[in-house]
Amino acid sequence: MLSLIAAYAVGRWEQRVTKVEFEGVAATELIVMQNGINEYLSRLVTLRTLFESTNEEVTRSEFEVFGGRLFVDHPGILRVGWLPRVNRKERADYEAAAVNDGIAGYQIRSLAPDGGLSPAPESKFYFPVFFSTESKTSMVYGLDYSTEPIRWATLERARDDDAVATLPTKLVYDPKGDTPGVLVSVPVYAKGTSRTTIPDRRRNLTGFVVGIFDLEQLLQSIRTASAASTAITINAYPPELSPGGPQYRSVPDYSSAPQTQRSMQDFATGTHWSGALRIGDAAWQVQAIPTAGGRLIARYDRALIVLTAGLIITIFVAVYLGLASRNSRQLALANRRVLELAQTDILTGLPNRAFFLEQLDEAYSDERQRGEAFSILMLDLDRFKNVNDSLGHAAGDALLRQVALRLKSALRSTDVLARLGGDEFAIIQAECDDQRTGSIDLATRISKLIAEPFLLQGHQVEVGTSIGIAMAPEHGSDQEQLLKKADLALYRSKSAGRNCCTLYDEAMSAELEARNTLESDLRDAVARCQFELHYQPFFDFQSGERRGLEALVRWRHPTRGLIPPDQFIPLAEETGLIVPLGEWVLKRACDDATSWPADIKVAVNLSPVQLKQAELFDVIRSALRSSGLPPERLEIELTESVLLERAVENHALMERLKGIGISLALDDFGTGYSSLSCLTAFPFDKIKVDKSFIGNLANGHKSSAIISSIVALARGLGMSVTAEGVETHEQFERLRTLGVNFAQGYLLGRPMPLGASKVSLNQIMRTWVQRCAASRGMDDFGRGSLNDASHVRGSFAPARHHPRSLAG
Repeated sequence: MLSLIAAYAVGRWEQRVTKVEFEGVAATELIVMQNGINEYLSRLVTLRTLFESTNEEVTRSEFEVFGGRLFVDHPGILRVGWLPRVNRKERADYEAAAVNDGIAGYQIRSLAPDGGLSPAPESKFYFPVFFSTESKTSMVYGLDYSTEPIRWATLERARDDDAVATLPTKLVYDPKGDTPGVLVSVPVYAKGTSRTTIPDRRRNLTGFVVGIFDLEQLLQSIRTASAASTAITINAYPPELSPGGPQYRSVPDYSSAPQTQRSMQDFATGTHWSGALRIGDAAWQVQAIPTAGGRLIARYDRALIVLTAGLIITIFVAVYLGLASRNSRQLALANRRVLELAQTDILTGLPNRAFFLEQLDEAYSDERQRGEAFSILMLDLDRFKNVNDSLGHAAGDALLRQVALRLKSALRSTDVLARLGGDEFAIIQAECDDQRTGSIDLATRISKLIAEPFLLQGHQVEVGTSIGIAMAPEHGSDQEQLLKKADLALYRSKSAGRNCCTLYDEAMSAELEARNTLESDLRDAVARCQFELHYQPFFDFQSGERRGLEALVRWRHPTRGLIPPDQFIPLAEETGLIVPLGEWVLKRACDDATSWPADIKVAVNLSPVQLKQAELFDVIRSALRSSGLPPERLEIELTESVLLERAVENHALMERLKGIGISLALDDFGTGYSSLSCLTAFPFDKIKVDKSFIGNLANGHKSSAIISSIVALARGLGMSVTAEGVETHEQFERLRTLGVNFAQGYLLGRPMPLGASKVSLNQIMRTWVQRCAASRGMDDFGRGSLNDASHVRGSFAPARHHPRSLAG
């Protein structure tokens, strides 16, 4: 009897241990598959940034190259496509553009109930497949997802939730036949627009990035790469499309043992385990059973031994309990490993966001109980995107791993380091004698570590890191406040030039609110045209005759009055509002200049953001045609960024402008990255010497030597030279001696608005001419009368500095 009781007890215990081990293995397998799915989805979301991070339209070749690199060595992706939002009026243009790109016979088509394709009927808008990683002969091109109710419902979910939406679907193009396809859609919104509410998202939607997965191949590749256990058999069943559908399907979308494919009801008999595999907003039901004959099938060997060894039952039980203790420890280790996988970033091995937030809650708990202050540091790598774009995503992954190792080396054992995602890391630091000083010292060490070169694939790569610091309880009494303020400090670091650290202060929140208000007012100002142009003249040094006026924009705010350009031009460039504002400045300046004397030019600054417009040349030509201003009277001023950014495209644009007679000036020369080779390569007519060199003329001979060299260089290249910021007689005389061609500055005339062009030109101030005539005689600077419009009204007050671009 004792043997029977012992055997029964041991048998139940074996069954229980085997079941727990089986459940642990199944849970681990599900976590591995979920992490693999998340990696695929993150790459699809990364493709969205291609559309949202640029001011230009993405070309077909850019999409194909970027998409191809993103999903190389990632089996299971059948194809990736771009579905732009096409209005009814744009339909013909899109179809023609696709044909020009090599998609023969491209039409926007709808999917018929029988699976056939036909031209899509007239509609307010369409969402056709415009780009795809498929060959250009594929039948998927032009398929309008908005005409198929189930697919359209999935796109609407993605759009309204600003989230990844998923649909198990039958493939339109399926060479293998009966492939368990999964449609994954990611919404794309216009850059810089709001997506806070559903109406905002619907209004600002520009399209969808759509991926089609072969779920069976995808899951098989994930399990193969992770050396999945063969001791269990896994089936994955798709979610139902409608609440009224059956509760199970006869065939799973994936089975690790295809010969055992059964319905969910038949499969989940006996010992089994179930869980959910989430793909976007849908969940696949995962069922697992022990593999027949595998190690996770209860065999009751020990119970049989106990039963047959009744006489020595006590000895065997004692030995067995010892073995049981070891198995329990192994089981605990396995469970701990499952928990670590759920809280670990697979790429770097660091804790992930979930673990970081859990540790942050614990830090707040310690702070409330013991009054211990702590800090969080938010880190974001600078120029990480350049590494991905130039060397590929494999190099980017290797860089993240090396960064993680360097960060670990800078921390104490009590500090918490986590990777939040992408190129963003976070640190919790506590237990410092002076928490503020300790945080700044740590940030400084990290900045120096990350600034040192990395060796990637034989290339030496240099990146930096921007760091934002927030302290508890000083900067926030809860997790959300502290993270928000650390992010604000991080944003300040990036705005300050990157590769630096910033400690949060309350002014940042006020600045953010003020910036948001200013941005809203700026959008209204662009819509209501609350801007005005002021003009500053420039003169020929030798003859004293006026040669032209530079157009400078000012914002007349209805309540705040005249706002300085350094407060709104950078914001306009950041938000893209500089494009419509710059177009208005160009047209207004050309219109004003038509009423001036025929020998007077008008100079207009172009922002680097405007140079990225594909239609900029047409905008300039349209302004000239509508105003009737001859191209020879327009001078375009460009900053030195054209020499580095998009050099090939900018050179082609400049050649076209030169071809119609427009003159080009290199503005703020000497303050950027210009070189002699670039000056010879780009067709500039004029060099404008930055005012910083003019202001230093009286302080030594270095500025004179630099200006003399610039003049000699310009003459050798057939260019003229303009000196900006001329404010004193001494500067004027010195510049004329050095051979500078033209002068511009407060000595000669401040920027002034023009009410009517003729009146304004005749009102250009006579004060400077009168002072020159009184001290040196009129012939020293021109021979016209005081009523001649060639002279300039001005002031001897010190110049205030304004940003260049459109502001001057």
